[in-house]
Amino acid sequence: MDQWIEAREMREGTYAVVMHRAQQTTHHLVVYSVTFPARIGLSDADGRRLVEAAVGVLAERGGDIEHDIDLDWLVHLDENFLHELQERLVGSTTV
Repeated sequence: MDQWIEAREMREGTYAVVMHRAQQTTHHLVVYSVTFPARIGLSDADGRRLVEAAVGVLAERGGDIEHDIDLDWLVHLDENFLHELQERLVGSTTV
C-alpha cells in the first residue's frame, strides 16, 4: 500500500500531520503532554518521529483516523496502542 506520514511541529507537544494512504490524503492534529515521552519510557524519542509512529500504528489498524488525536488519552484508553507504539519506535533506527 502506498502510504506516507509527515508530521510538522507547531509547538512543543503539538503537531500537524499529513497522511497519505490508499490514494487518500488526510490531515490531523496530534497532541501530547510534555511528560508523555518519559511516562511511556521513550524520553529520548524525537517528537516528530513519535507522532509519525503513533499515526502509523493507527493506520495499520485500518479504518478512519480521527482528525484530533491526543496521545495521552489514547494510551489511557488503549493499552495495546502503547505496546504497539513502543515496538514501532524501539524497532526504528531513528528513535
